[in-house]
Amino acid sequence: MKLFDRDGAGAAEIVAAIGLIADDITFDKWEPLLPLGIRDVEAIVGSETVRALAEFYEAGGMETDSVPASASGALRYLKQAVAFFTWLKIIPTLDAQHGDSGRAARLGENEKGLSSLEKFHDEENILRLAYEATDALIAELDRHGFEFWTTSRKYRMRDGLLIRSKEQFDEYYNIGSHRLFVTLLPMIREVQSADVAPVIGRKFMKSILEGDDAISDVLMEPAARAVALLTMKKAVERLPVEVLPEGIVQVQQSQPVKSRLKAEKAARDAVAAALGSDASRYITQLQDLVAALEADNAPVDRHIAGPIVHSKGMSF
Repeated sequence: MKLFDRDGAGAAEIVAAIGLIADDITFDKWEPLLPLGIRDVEAIVGSETVRALAEFYEAGGMETDSVPASASGALRYLKQAVAFFTWLKIIPTLDAQHGDSGRAARLGENEKGLSSLEKFHDEENILRLAYEATDALIAELDRHGFEFWTTSRKYRMRDGLLIRSKEQFDEYYNIGSHRLFVTLLPMIREVQSADVAPVIGRKFMKSILEGDDAISDVLMEPAARAVALLTMKKAVERLPVEVLPEGIVQVQQSQPVKSRLKAEKAARDAVAAALGSDASRYITQLQDLVAALEADNAPVDRHIAGPIVHSKGMSF
């Protein structure tokens, strides 16, 4: 599988993909690590999609049996994501010289190296750019609905879910990230199956998924909100903080690592508790709505309760 150096201009392609790197790089240093960068993207979008776009690249961007010419934008974002993930593997040791006697600093006479904090922020930004490029790739795939994408294993994980797209998830909890939505799909399926479907019941769940307006108008809103909130609760508890976009759990501190980890755990616990509390309200509401629907001629209350206001502030 090849995404760079098809015509012997691999270094120029990497510079064009990243844009923030010197144009005198040598492709020999990158070539052994590019497969590892490809693996990072495959873990998010799946091997079928990456393989199809790699074949499109090797065909010179010409339409193939499985990939249309309009996939050039997706290929560009794929190459950018792979380049950033690979750069992240190269950059920590790029300024070191490795020899038989060990490692030495690789700085010129009048050059000054970055501090440890500056290196950390630089690598953190490269990782953020890698995730943003992957996000743009998935957005492009969703926008065009390419067959090689919609038939892939990663995409088909949406089948049978109440929430099937990033835009729909944003209606209940704004994540603003196609990449995160794809990452959350296993958790969405877990929450829907274990926490929400037993409350709704098989009959009503089938009606919602089949598009029965009479049932969906009553149950879809609280059910989808409960799924979204409980999914985010699990994400905050399980996923590395680097995977989550800014604003979900954000701890900005210039303190020792141990103090920062303690602050991050406290922030995660607080966010997870708030999400769990909100989700419980919608689960309770679902139970009442299902009971009303099952009762003969019983009126259905479609009101969704808002936050409770106390004299000392607001709680959710």
